[in-house]
Amino acid sequence: MTKSLNIGFLGLGLIGGSIAQAIKSAFPDTRIQVYTRRKNPDLEQGVKDGILSGLVYDINSEFSSCDIIFLCAPVLKNIEFLHHLKPLIHENCILTDVGSVKGNIHKAARDLGLEHNFIGGHPMAGSEKTGYANSSAELLKNSYYLLTPTPHTSEANLQLLLSLLKCTGSKCVIVDPEKHDDITAAISHVPHIVAATLVNMVRENDTPESFMKAFAAGGFKDITRIASSSPEMWENICLSNKDSIDHFLELYINSLEHFRCLLREEKTEDLRNTFLEAGSYRNSIPDTISDLILVNSSNKKSGAE
Repeated sequence: MTKSLNIGFLGLGLIGGSIAQAIKSAFPDTRIQVYTRRKNPDLEQGVKDGILSGLVYDINSEFSSCDIIFLCAPVLKNIEFLHHLKPLIHENCILTDVGSVKGNIHKAARDLGLEHNFIGGHPMAGSEKTGYANSSAELLKNSYYLLTPTPHTSEANLQLLLSLLKCTGSKCVIVDPEKHDDITAAISHVPHIVAATLVNMVRENDTPESFMKAFAAGGFKDITRIASSSPEMWENICLSNKDSIDHFLELYINSLEHFRCLLREEKTEDLRNTFLEAGSYRNSIPDTISDLILVNSSNKKSGAE
C-alpha cells in the first residue's frame, strides 16, 4: 500500500479490534474511526493508546471520507449498517464485514445497489472471550480469511483489501457466498449448536448434588468450550443461515440415530469403525494453512494471498 488510508469500523469487538490493531501496527499513519453505540472504557483506552483515532456515537458524515469500512457487529446488525452507510460513502469506498454468514448480506448489498462497494469477509479465527479488551494484532495470524467478492467487485478494490489484510498474517481465500455458508454451517455453526445443546442436556439432567457439573472438567469442558460464545451473535447466525444449518443438522441427527441403532444392536465392529474413521479423518485435518486451498482459490479471482 502506498497511501495512508481512512478506515472506519462499525462495532469493534474481538475480531474487529484485532484487525484494527494489526492495521495500525503495520501502517501507523492509518486513521481509524470507530462507531460504538455507547461509551466504552476499553475503546476509550484504545484512543489513548493511539490505535484508534476517534470514537463516534452516530453513523454520520464522519464516515464519508473512509476508504474502507469494516462492519463488525452481529450479522443482522451489519445489514442495518449498509442502509445507514449508503447515502454517506463515496463511490470507491470498500464495504466489508467480518460475519460468518454471507448470503443475506450479499442480497442486501445487491438490493441496495452496493455490489460495487461490498466485499464479504470472514476471518476464521476467534476465542470464547469477547470484546476489544481481548483483541490482539496476532489473533488472525496463520488463519484463513475468507473473502466473497460480488460480480461487480473491481480488481482494484479487491487488490487494495488484500494488500491491507496481509498485515493480519492471515491467508485470504476467495469463495462463493453460497458455498461459504454451507462450509461454515458444517464446520462452525452446527458444532456450536451441538456444544450448546450438549451443555444444556447435562444441566437439565444433573444429579441433585450437581455431580455432573462437578466432574465436568477436562474433556467435557474442552469439547464444549465454544458454548461460551456470545448468545446475541449466535442467535443472529442461526437466523441468518437457517437453511444451511437445518440441512447439516438433519445429517447430524441422522448420524446420531444410526449410531444409536448400532449401540442398541451391539454392532461391535461397526461401533469400532465409527470411532476409527472419525479419528482418521480428524487426524488428517491440517494444523497449518493448506497451500492446495490457496492455489485452487486463485481460479475465482486473482490476488488471493
